Amino acid sequence: MEINCCELTGIVASLEKVALTPAGVPRQRLWLEHRSRQLEDGHPREVQARIAVILAGGMTRQAQGLKEGQRIKVTGCLSRAGYKGDARDRLQLIAQTLEPLNQD
Repeated sequence: MEINCCELTGIVASLEKVALTPAGVPRQRLWLEHRSRQLEDGHPREVQARIAVILAGGMTRQAQGLKEGQRIKVTGCLSRAGYKGDARDRLQLIAQTLEPLNQD
């Protein structure tokens, strides 16, 4: 079995409205802005990433009350954003847990 697990913290850059899939499942996308310092070959490196986080079903309820600029921690799996054009090369994070973090 292959492993696909990701954990990121960051700031909610934007939060889109909940929409229903054709099957009637609530779905919401937010954009997470991540910044950190990581080691690369023993040397510190500034890392920045912006990734779409997909919330589906009951996960959309956890996003109620979130605001842009709020710090969160998200865990989930990575998936391609689509199957056509540039979307084939973009990744999105399918959320399995979402936790608001205290502002430091």
